[in-house]
Amino acid sequence: MKACVTAEFTPDGVRRLESLGYEVVRAGWGTTRQTLDRDAYLLAAVGSALLVTEIEQVDAAVLDALPELRLVATARGGPVNVDLAGCAARGIPVVFTPARNADSVADFVLGVMLSLARCIGAAERHLRDEGWHVGGELPYLHFRGPELAGRALGLVGYGAIGRRVAQRARDGFGMRVQFCDPYAEGGVSLHALLETSDVVSLHCPRVAETRGLIDAAALARMQPGAYLVNTAGGGIVDEVALVEALHAGHLAGAALDVFATEPLPRDSPLMTAPRLLLTPHLAGAALDVVRHHTELICADVERWHRGEPLHHSAR
Repeated sequence: MKACVTAEFTPDGVRRLESLGYEVVRAGWGTTRQTLDRDAYLLAAVGSALLVTEIEQVDAAVLDALPELRLVATARGGPVNVDLAGCAARGIPVVFTPARNADSVADFVLGVMLSLARCIGAAERHLRDEGWHVGGELPYLHFRGPELAGRALGLVGYGAIGRRVAQRARDGFGMRVQFCDPYAEGGVSLHALLETSDVVSLHCPRVAETRGLIDAAALARMQPGAYLVNTAGGGIVDEVALVEALHAGHLAGAALDVFATEPLPRDSPLMTAPRLLLTPHLAGAALDVVRHHTELICADVERWHRGEPLHHSAR
């Protein structure tokens, strides 16, 4: 049997596939950081019984060209790069890796919350660019912010990532946590959350219903001096309205890791907005994420070979 692995994958994962009898071929994004186009993907995958993908698309043309294919695994939180209907029509199970980067994102959110509240990024840039003093005064007087203990954290979305953020914030920093999520019990309304949270962190899916969710009206509802964090998806926050809210001084700060347009244009107004921490889509980039999705995929491939139910299957 042949397994074509174009995802990032650990050496231990390769060995586990080989122990099941696969000849593992590595190609594409996971080895070269370059995504294969369809022709190159088909050339690498010809004869494969198993595909393990991450960026490359498993579409109808790929499925038609691989009659030996028996199982597809994607190293993504959802099978967004796989033709699910096409796989179902051919009786091919699709494995994916939910929450593979949930801990990574949760760690990152707490990191940017601390950086915002305690002015860590701003102080570091000042020290490098301007020196020690601020207008002749001690930096101690200019780079101060609130402790997190006792502050209210509002989570918009309470899935795998939101719950991990809540646990870290509550148990590690003594924050009061509330959430808004139509699919989870015990939450509050979005309006109530915005009006009563010191920090609002977004963890909702990027779908049509959430596009522009945090618009000018939502930002105006936030408490004066509150902070906004978005690691969920570009387009959920109205970026023009956010820039205006920051310039007006309504918010104490914001952090964006995702944007409506990526890469973020150099001339974007976000680049010069005050008290705004910008990072280039890094929240899920912990080194451990590859180990997590490798483990999830290998465990389900092994279950499939034993004839057991799959734990993370799209069908």
